[in-house]
Amino acid sequence: MTINRLNSSHFFSVLMICLVLTLSACASADKYKRTDQIDITLNDFRKAIRWGYYEEAARYIQIKDYSKPLRSPEYLKNIRITSYEYGEKFFSEDNTKLEVNALISFYDVNRGTVKKITDKQTWWFDAEKNHWFLDGDIPDMTSAFQ
Repeated sequence: MTINRLNSSHFFSVLMICLVLTLSACASADKYKRTDQIDITLNDFRKAIRWGYYEEAARYIQIKDYSKPLRSPEYLKNIRITSYEYGEKFFSEDNTKLEVNALISFYDVNRGTVKKITDKQTWWFDAEKNHWFLDGDIPDMTSAFQ
């Protein structure tokens, strides 16, 4: 009887260890999946901005606390982007928030002068929608010409 108890106890311990390892692997997989998702999201957002598809880019914008209205992208109709690159990414510990700088070069078709700005962006992961959103707006590039 002692052997059966030992075997049952040993089996239960091994089962618990396997369960814990499986759950931790799933949590790690979710973090990596979010990291892959943000790379795709950043690239799609960058391409939309780069080629002037501001309405498309607006789909990626959602102010987390809904505290301020978004500008209409109409003000950017004369802006052409020549370069849009991301710097180093800084994730929160749980990979649900990202801080990144976007380095943007652009010109106004009526002026022809190239300007550069650094847009400090905060992205957040909405677990309910399984989607990353920019917690901010498309930068006001027109102010660089004033």
